[in-house]
Amino acid sequence: MTDSETFRPWTWRSPEDSADTRRDMPRQDAYERVSGEAVYTRDIHIPGMLYAKILTSPYAHAKIAGMDISKAANLEGVRDILRFDDPDIAFDNVTGNSSASKYNILTLPGIGDFYQHPMGAAVVADSEEICDRALRLIKLEWEEQPFILDMEESLKPAAPRIMPEVLRLDPTAKEPNTVQTEEYELGDVEKGFAEADKIIEYQIKRAVNSPAGVEAMICIAQWRGEFLDLWLHHQHDMGEILSSESVYSQAWDLVGRDEASRPKIGPDHKPANRKDFQPPFAHWSKITLVYPYQGSVFGGLSWLAYSYSFIRLAIKLAKRANGRAVKLLYDESNFYCGGDEAGTYTCKVGAKKDGTITAYHWNMVGVRNPAREKTVECTTIRNVRSTQQCAFTNRGYVESVRHGSPSCVPHNIMFERVAAEFGLDPTEVALKNDGCHGHSWDWVTQYQKENGFPQRQSLKEVIALGKDAIGWDTKWHPPAAKKLPSRKMHGMGFMSVNEWGNGLAGILAGGYACLILRDGKAAIVGMRCDPGIDTESGFRQCVASEMGLKYEDTVIQERRSDNNVYHFAEPGGSYGTISTTPQLILAARQLKKKILHYAVTARPRGGAFFPGKTPDELDVRDSMVFEKANPNNRKTAAEVANAFWNSDPAIAHPVVPDLAGLKSEGKPDSRLYFMSRQAHFVEVEVDTETGEITVDNLVCVNDVGHVFNARGAQGQQYGGAYMALGRNTSEEKICCPRTGVGLNFDHIGYQIGTMNDYPVIQCILNESHQGYSAYGACGIGENVGASLSAILAGAVYNAIGQWILDFPITPDKVLKALGKI
Repeated sequence: MTDSETFRPWTWRSPEDSADTRRDMPRQDAYERVSGEAVYTRDIHIPGMLYAKILTSPYAHAKIAGMDISKAANLEGVRDILRFDDPDIAFDNVTGNSSASKYNILTLPGIGDFYQHPMGAAVVADSEEICDRALRLIKLEWEEQPFILDMEESLKPAAPRIMPEVLRLDPTAKEPNTVQTEEYELGDVEKGFAEADKIIEYQIKRAVNSPAGVEAMICIAQWRGEFLDLWLHHQHDMGEILSSESVYSQAWDLVGRDEASRPKIGPDHKPANRKDFQPPFAHWSKITLVYPYQGSVFGGLSWLAYSYSFIRLAIKLAKRANGRAVKLLYDESNFYCGGDEAGTYTCKVGAKKDGTITAYHWNMVGVRNPAREKTVECTTIRNVRSTQQCAFTNRGYVESVRHGSPSCVPHNIMFERVAAEFGLDPTEVALKNDGCHGHSWDWVTQYQKENGFPQRQSLKEVIALGKDAIGWDTKWHPPAAKKLPSRKMHGMGFMSVNEWGNGLAGILAGGYACLILRDGKAAIVGMRCDPGIDTESGFRQCVASEMGLKYEDTVIQERRSDNNVYHFAEPGGSYGTISTTPQLILAARQLKKKILHYAVTARPRGGAFFPGKTPDELDVRDSMVFEKANPNNRKTAAEVANAFWNSDPAIAHPVVPDLAGLKSEGKPDSRLYFMSRQAHFVEVEVDTETGEITVDNLVCVNDVGHVFNARGAQGQQYGGAYMALGRNTSEEKICCPRTGVGLNFDHIGYQIGTMNDYPVIQCILNESHQGYSAYGACGIGENVGASLSAILAGAVYNAIGQWILDFPITPDKVLKALGKI
């Protein structure tokens, strides 16, 4: 146990002298992935397994008025049909996290709230094909309900009530459809506007986009008596949720999630109504979770209430299957969820002629309050007002599939608009306003000195790297000033914002892994899904370098846990690596200390390997224990540790304490300041005859504090950039305005950005050690995909001299801005 009074992992120094610290690190899963042999959840087959599918709504909003399942039930191969009104499922309900914490949904409702909404009935059969046939044989009487696609319309007092079976939990919810309203103010906004040389007002619109993944939602459940086995396509550790009294149920919401108010009920409890507690499925020790390889797992899907509902439904169907496994599939799930930056932003900004921003007010009609994070965290701006209104629509739920986007969109455009208003270089405007929570960078420098951080200004570093890579100083120009030989207009765009996460949430909600050294291999054990981002190589590298082992002498075991005790922090929120590595490093240091102790201690069957020596006289490098003064006196780490396996095995699983001892201006200050930055630069061509935008160059610079795995971090930059460019130019869930039905909810009609659409992206990593995690690390996962969400707005303005703030920026909008249509 580390002394919580001195737990300051950012002050740790990585063992740079290790031969394995910086080399290229082969992926443990490389062969399986490139050979096509990797087994994903959808690939799992269990002997005797049944299949299940759910009815989906063909309407934007409709209620089942009548249902006849007799033909479907008589179809050969159909084993079970669970109706929405069956007592086994009628009251089952779940509340999600994040944006979804504001409402509670039924697991299998009798009302379809949007096109392809899973509802009504679930069919269990011998094959997928029989499930599909049976669903078509169900005779349904539909009662269509009014639908609303526009949130601003849904907020109106006279709007028709929609989604009545979804319970709104926020105290600011009101009729007919408002889910939440929020106001946030910092400083004196009106005074800030009065001090400005110019007030700039504008509106941004973002269409609803989607993760549009390629492995749809799936869960396999099997009961072995009282034991439950699950194969998941999910992020969250479900052990606690499934073994508790429905942590996220409506009853739990009603008691304010107060532990003292939660009754102790068993698996046999039958809820009497929706407000009753849901029983646990089994004791945690009887639940086995298996995470095969995961495709298309994005941050938001693990926060949606339906992620939990889907798993609960699979478990209930399996309970009725008499020991046979049930594979539940939802083929349309990749378009279930929308991105949370969708909405309308109404912005008012005050600024001085030198680019200093004195105040801003952003109002968002959408699910997030955009000004509560990011801009406040990384600027000197002291006067902020942010208001937000959110209501249900029949487009489907939205969630943080790229958390941070709702803040980065108005942040990016605000800086570009201020720069354009005064004819300034946007990079200089960013530097002019750089700070933390309203404090200047001089103040931040003093904070760095007080708390053991290097005194560096991250934004200067990432801007310099990015400008040099793209040639900014020679290419940037006034708007509409450069026509290319092709007769297209040339434009440059830029954005910068803080790097997140920075350590707090990740460490407090982080992992509890176990490290085992046996036969010369360090096994890193913990439960975690693997969505392909290769965090695992970073885990292995930091353990190897801290213990003095070769990288190939580490192995990670994460996809199966029979009791769910050991776990890594789930990948999400840009906290996966920074949440897990502090504990792994503490465990590695404990084991190294143990190895050195073994080396000088008499063995159970023999003398000491290094008689007469002390641990301080020895070290471990390249998996060899050696005497510092005489390096040729050496033994393998395997030989030393194995000698003590039966009496004192090399196992470590330390508990990580909270961060402590932080201060500012000589006084305790527990706030974590975001000191790392990211900067992105884009170069485009705009065809003024067709409206087509061509991205010629994109440079992404992220200061991640410390690099654990360069290839993995650059993969996040690369993938996030493509996702963001797609949301800039083409991605939009389109619904028929007359019927509300989705028109492009497939991978043909929904235009995702691909490598064929955009250039090779330059990915640059910076290490300033300004994060609060181990070695000063901070996250990267969501950063690029979120921060680039609006980057083309400034580039297009720089090309044609017209602002287009209605996303996606499609050719018709370019031509309209130019007055050509």
